[in-house]
Amino acid sequence: MDKKKLAYRVVIVTVLVLGYFNYFADEKKIEKKEEIVETTGAIYDTDGYHIEAEKQKDFLQKDETSFEKAKALLEGMVLTGDNAILDAGKNLLLKNNILGKSLNGWEFETQEAQYDKSKGEVQSTVGVTAINKVEGIEISGKNFKSDTKMEDVVLSGDVKFKTKNITLSAENAKYNDNNKIVDIEGDAILSGTIVGEGAGIVSGNFKGLKYNTKTNHLTTTNSFVIDYDGIKLHGDDLILNDKTESFKISKNVYILADGYKIDMDSITSDGGDNILFNGKIKGSNGVYTFSGNDGVYNKITKKFVLKGDVAGSDKAGANLEADLAIYSTDKKVLELMSDKNVVYTNPTSKILTKNLVYLTQTGELYLKDGYTYKGDQYDSKGQQFFYNKLTGKGYVIDGNVKNIIDNQFASGKRVDFDRTEDSYLVDGDAYFEDNNYIFESQKIDYLGKKGYVYLNEKYTLKRKNEKDMFEGLKGEYNLTTEVFKSFGAFKYTSEKNIIEGTNLEFNQKTGIGTVEKDIVAVDKQGKTKIVSTSGIFKENEFVKLDDKLILTSGDVVANANSGEYKMQAQKIYIPGEIVFEDKVKNASGKMYDGVYETDKKVFTGKNFTGKDMKNNLKSDIIKYFVSEGEFVLEENAEIEDEQMTLKGNQLQYNQNTEIAKSPKPFTVKYGEYDIAGKTGDINLNTSYLKAKDVNIKSKQNEEFRGDIVEGTMNNMNLDFIGNVSGKIYQDGVPVTFSGDFVRAYFKKNAQGKNEIQRVEIRKNAIIKKEGTTLYSDYLEIQPQKKLVFGKDKTKAVLKDKDGIITTVTANMMNGNLNTEVIDLVGKVVITRKDKEKTLVTTSQKGKIKNKENLIELRGDVFVDDSESTISADEADYNTKTNKVKARGNVFVDYKTNEKKSVGSSNQMKSGYNKILKK
Repeated sequence: MDKKKLAYRVVIVTVLVLGYFNYFADEKKIEKKEEIVETTGAIYDTDGYHIEAEKQKDFLQKDETSFEKAKALLEGMVLTGDNAILDAGKNLLLKNNILGKSLNGWEFETQEAQYDKSKGEVQSTVGVTAINKVEGIEISGKNFKSDTKMEDVVLSGDVKFKTKNITLSAENAKYNDNNKIVDIEGDAILSGTIVGEGAGIVSGNFKGLKYNTKTNHLTTTNSFVIDYDGIKLHGDDLILNDKTESFKISKNVYILADGYKIDMDSITSDGGDNILFNGKIKGSNGVYTFSGNDGVYNKITKKFVLKGDVAGSDKAGANLEADLAIYSTDKKVLELMSDKNVVYTNPTSKILTKNLVYLTQTGELYLKDGYTYKGDQYDSKGQQFFYNKLTGKGYVIDGNVKNIIDNQFASGKRVDFDRTEDSYLVDGDAYFEDNNYIFESQKIDYLGKKGYVYLNEKYTLKRKNEKDMFEGLKGEYNLTTEVFKSFGAFKYTSEKNIIEGTNLEFNQKTGIGTVEKDIVAVDKQGKTKIVSTSGIFKENEFVKLDDKLILTSGDVVANANSGEYKMQAQKIYIPGEIVFEDKVKNASGKMYDGVYETDKKVFTGKNFTGKDMKNNLKSDIIKYFVSEGEFVLEENAEIEDEQMTLKGNQLQYNQNTEIAKSPKPFTVKYGEYDIAGKTGDINLNTSYLKAKDVNIKSKQNEEFRGDIVEGTMNNMNLDFIGNVSGKIYQDGVPVTFSGDFVRAYFKKNAQGKNEIQRVEIRKNAIIKKEGTTLYSDYLEIQPQKKLVFGKDKTKAVLKDKDGIITTVTANMMNGNLNTEVIDLVGKVVITRKDKEKTLVTTSQKGKIKNKENLIELRGDVFVDDSESTISADEADYNTKTNKVKARGNVFVDYKTNEKKSVGSSNQMKSGYNKILKK
């Protein structure tokens, strides 16, 4: 053996000796050296002990034996430890790392144990932990006492009883291996142990517990309380199966949780995820009360479900009805559901919904699957609702919310509101309404306390009292200053008018709006539009356009430098020059200092000049009726085309009908004719004239007058009605005429000028030429052919150079004014007066040859010269010689009653001459 090994062994022996004296000898002094026998690898079989040890020491004087690393076999038990002493009384004391095992499956550990041989008991007072691995239990305590078979085990002092799922603390515990029951005596505490997967922390207070290791049942029949995650479970009877984790709590069962006392018949669990609360459940915290038919708690989800006839109430008068209530104990969330409706009422509000969720810690309320909320302050209806009573914030999905106090109403796909800030953020089909306004957009941001409303998308703003509306792309409204701004294109619509433009600032207090550019004002009734680069308007009062102005009404477009639209008067005042155009009617014009009446669509102006497709127009004052396309030209009015010039002090010209009317005296210059009338209408397209008190003169001094004139001026085929008179010329000789009705026919000559062709005179007709006057109810003159024709009460009065008047009547006359030959037909009567006598003739026909001084009579001729009468078939009367030549059946009757019959022409002639001579 080398020196190192020898030294090492010496050190070990020294340590063991010192250790021995430290444990078993007096600490300070040894009076005398004892006799010791030391044995290694010892086996001790004496006095009923069987001990095996690495080293054995026998103290001969004390009759004691010590062992190191000893293993003792007792009756039914094996004990091992680092140190053991067998005293003189043959009691065994063990120290350090002691492990005891019994035949019935128990093991215990301690640092010091004593076996009393006389009693057959193993004891320890330094703390023992006993484990039965087969039964899955562990017991520990400061004081331990057991028989060697561990059939009866007693522990006291800080006793802990543990199974797989529970830990109990007590002062005393007993175990009997025969009945497999652990009695935990006195007060016991359950604490800090996880019960089952997903369950929470459990603690509790008990008095007297029994645990059957065979059945794994923990039972008590004494009142107890279990604290489970802050929930206190009270009962008088407990059965807990530690292996299956099933349990039942019964007799005087109630729960204390969150200030509530909840009563029920029992609490049971089959060891699964659910804990059942059986019997009618009633709970109250002194303020709030609830009830249901039964309940269940899920350890995994940590949710408590109350089912069947769920009801709740509080002292303030609130009531709740539901089919199902779910309370999440970890998240403190309450959910209520019902097939029909969850009904919540209190003195000021009522809620109907399929699903209600309330977060008790945060004060958040959710209403789902359709709801209705009605209250004294707020109403709401929609698909979903959220509200946090602590923050005053909430939202609505597919619904609306109404503030009854402030008369605010918001609806949309989502409505976020903040009652403390009086704000609403409405998104999707957004609508917001208060006492004064209605906002519509895809998104509305109403900030009540901050005093703004933001409309960041296409919007509509309506003012209730004014019955007007704003539409635009983006808007901002200041609730304090009541100034509304619209950015980009906008449209303002009032009861009677529409204003459009780009970038608007509108003051609701003053009603004045400023349009930055592209202003357009439209009168809805008259459909009149005015456009300018910028402008100012006041609601229902005026629109001022200080820059270039464009007015559009119907087909008319007018341009000016500025203008002001007075809405109440429905008039647009335009100073300075106004240029307008009607492209449809091909009309244009210029006027000054105009007024446009939007309701009547009438333009009034001064110093007007204009034209359309055919005509030039002018007047000192104009009224232009846009819808009718009618000009009223006043003061020095004139309408002119290629053929005609119409003048008057009031001319009414309609572009649609092309008729010009003059209610006042007028003149027309048409080709070779000057026409003057009191009133009249002229169709400028057909040149048809209808007028009153008309006087027409031609360059040839022809003249026509009548009360009424109708006809076409283009061919001068005119009808004169009432008090008609006129004058035409034949070879320089004037021919005058008059009557109640005259129709004149003209024809254009080779030079394109109108020449009179025929004149018809009806009723009281009179034609005069030099010494000849014709009377009839119908006379007709053909100046070109020099013909005259009369019928119906026709009469001719001829005055020769000597002043002798010849009057002729007949049914019909047909004469040539040039040859002065007149043919007479039917009931011809001729009366001729000279200084000496009167001659009267009658016949069926006759012919007056004025130039030849001859009157020819034919058929039933009768001549009466005052002295005699002549009857004949024919007669010729020479007005110059006063001679009558009668032929055929001539009969002469003298006024002296002398009668002769003349049978031959010679006799007739001789007799005729005799008569005339006589």
